[in-house]
Amino acid sequence: MSYKMISSFASLLFFLFLCRGIALSEQIIVPSPKQSNFEDNDIKVGSNSRLIMPVYFRYRFESAVLEIENYLKSLDSQENTIDVVVKILPNRQTKALRYYEGYTIKISSREIVITGKDYLGALHGLTFFEALVRENEGKIKKGKIADWPDMKVRALHLVIIKGLRPEAMKEQIKLARFGHYNTLIIFIKDNVRFNTMEQLASADAWTKEEFLDVVRFARENGLDVIPEIKLLTHQNKLLKIFYPHLMYNQATYDPQNKDTYDTILPMIDEVIDLINPKAFHIGHDELAGLSPVSSKKWLRKGEVPLPRHLFLADVQYLHKHLKNRGIKTWMWGDMLIAPKEFPTMLARHLHGIKGYSSLRGKIPRDIVICDWHYFDEQSDFPSALSFVKTGHKVLGATWKKEKTIRNFSRYIINMSPNAEGMIATTWLASLRGDFNALKKIIQTSANTFWDTKHRRQL
Repeated sequence: MSYKMISSFASLLFFLFLCRGIALSEQIIVPSPKQSNFEDNDIKVGSNSRLIMPVYFRYRFESAVLEIENYLKSLDSQENTIDVVVKILPNRQTKALRYYEGYTIKISSREIVITGKDYLGALHGLTFFEALVRENEGKIKKGKIADWPDMKVRALHLVIIKGLRPEAMKEQIKLARFGHYNTLIIFIKDNVRFNTMEQLASADAWTKEEFLDVVRFARENGLDVIPEIKLLTHQNKLLKIFYPHLMYNQATYDPQNKDTYDTILPMIDEVIDLINPKAFHIGHDELAGLSPVSSKKWLRKGEVPLPRHLFLADVQYLHKHLKNRGIKTWMWGDMLIAPKEFPTMLARHLHGIKGYSSLRGKIPRDIVICDWHYFDEQSDFPSALSFVKTGHKVLGATWKKEKTIRNFSRYIINMSPNAEGMIATTWLASLRGDFNALKKIIQTSANTFWDTKHRRQL
């Protein structure tokens, strides 16, 4: 079989995997509540049950509310009408309602009352109720439930990969809602047909309208959307083909070239103008050429890696631009930590060699550092602490290894307030389109991020 035929066959299989993603939410798993007290008696909600909630709650989470209402309508009508009442009511006397995003549920034969400390808490409560109802087609036990998150930021990182359609992405977002995530990082490269990236767009790129629809859907499922564009590094994914004159080497753009910013700032601004995010992720991971392996893989003969002062200059320039627009900057942290500093950690994710780690204390303090480690098995992650010591807020980031997810989350939760939470990366292309593996990452990470201190087997 020729290479072309093999490639076409692989693409077909991958496309089928993506189509299969539309059934992702059939089996629903939610974080187990910290407190629950169920009676032996059952009640049953049906198509005549009404969702009663504040007008703003319905408006803010319209997609999620419609999903729940449509499911209730699919059930048989019941003799007794049991309404579902959603309230937002902070209550210092109730432990769950003292915590942001906490909720309580009281299930009786007259009504089901879901109370949130805030709007997100009420959504988490309504989502848990939905999972209970779906499990037994409307039948649930009387009782009380109280729950709240241990992590402030519980982020899911998704990539719009080749062949992934918006509806499949929405199914991943539904899983995020059931996992009680509150943040979604969407990685953008050549996969959306923005005006400023028109010539970069792949043949199957989403339209701007499709992208906006997914962002709207994510927000209506309780997720704060953070866009990510790979800037400076990994330019084989962005500028290399159409803007070779902007390249410092084969994988890195040139921060010294004024035309570089004349090209990328309009891209950044278009995304900001479209979705008005609170933060923007600028990438900056895995700079090419510092190690012999990286140099052999990414650089041509005679090319050299970017000097560290230009790396810092690029971060500072982008940070200033975003700050002037009222947008926070997020970035990956691997170029700011070195193996010699952290000998107990896996060296393969510590890329700040040849003096790059000395930049850590020079990075603007209000940049949020995303400290990613995918395969470490130790219990301590001192790289995260090093960012806190330089005054930065830090988020841990993991991938598919359960031990790493568990240990890194526990380390983060026991650090200072500047350790704000965790990111679950998915990298679906590296999973070869395996949606079962993707689903496992989303659910395992969700359970751990929500219930880090009180972790139990679900």
